[in-house]
Amino acid sequence: MMGSRRASRTLALICALALASPARWASAATVAEIAKNLASFDQKTVTASGTAQEVSSRTSRRGNPYTTFRLSDHGEAVKVFTFGTPAIKDGDRVEVRGVFQRVKQVGAYTFHDEIEASSVTPVK
Repeated sequence: MMGSRRASRTLALICALALASPARWASAATVAEIAKNLASFDQKTVTASGTAQEVSSRTSRRGNPYTTFRLSDHGEAVKVFTFGTPAIKDGDRVEVRGVFQRVKQVGAYTFHDEIEASSVTPVK
């Protein structure tokens, strides 16, 4: 009987973990919270909203399109990098979801205090 109860608990735990969405692990944060507490958000998945500024879409040497911009809100800003070319322009309100990194090394390049966004969505 004890083995059956233990197996039931293990199965329940496995099901709970399987149903747990990674979206629940993301931290909703304001741009100001991130900008003022850089170290506490390092390597964490964040979701933040603000105004896209200085939007720049380019293509890497390897032919991969990417976009960079500043996400601004209430006088604070953080840099954002995303692969692809989201349909946004300067002044658009957007929601960004991705991993904030204090320092990111890519080959010979070093990037500081930037969200590597897995999604950039216009907000109406």
